[in-house]
Amino acid sequence: MLLRSAASTHVGMRRQANEDRYAIVPELGLFLVADGMGGHKAGQVASQLACDGAIRAIEALQGATVPLAERLRHAVACANREILNAAQANEELAGMGTTFVGMLFGGERLALAHVGDSRAYVLRRGRLRGLTDDHSIVAELLRRQEISEADARAHPHRHVLTRALGVRPRTEPDLAEMTPQAGDVFILCSDGLTTHVSDEEIARRLAEAEDLEAAASDLIARANGAGGLDNVTVLLVRCEADG
Repeated sequence: MLLRSAASTHVGMRRQANEDRYAIVPELGLFLVADGMGGHKAGQVASQLACDGAIRAIEALQGATVPLAERLRHAVACANREILNAAQANEELAGMGTTFVGMLFGGERLALAHVGDSRAYVLRRGRLRGLTDDHSIVAELLRRQEISEADARAHPHRHVLTRALGVRPRTEPDLAEMTPQAGDVFILCSDGLTTHVSDEEIARRLAEAEDLEAAASDLIARANGAGGLDNVTVLLVRCEADG
């Protein structure tokens, strides 16, 4: 199966710095988005360390007989350790952290790892399906049916995470594996997109898309046009039949 990919990121309309980072490493079948948090540029340090650490971890496992999901678990652990080590070595970076959502393709399968409130979706035959559940206070309240969707959008703690990289010595990601199909479009994104653009609108735009770069840029423009309260990153991967 052939993988076509594109990504775009933007600081948004309110922030001074972009703390989002992404990575596309086709030779490894690896695609990542990280949304950093922390003062004095620490957020962008954390998200960059997460991407770099995960890439090095997957590279080190090339040729090993390790399942895809376990490779990603190892990558998340390595990324988490790198962020913690950097924060301990530099007091200006203390308290930094990042979300993480990554996909690793191999053979006829893919694995997904997720920590925080960056998300993964798949568009299959015109229908968009979420592949991740946010690790946040508001998402937990929604799962318990203690608040409504309308309450969640206005909740004062809607950006407070219950899980992130760089916060604790061990952070367990949600892991999953699935079999991609020709025609699938996978979306990895920071919450700067999903805060402003509905799942229905994401599905509609991607169903019309021929050019992935244009689609990623258009989704970011829609988020910015709706307020652009945060950095926004969109990474798209389309699966195509080989030959």
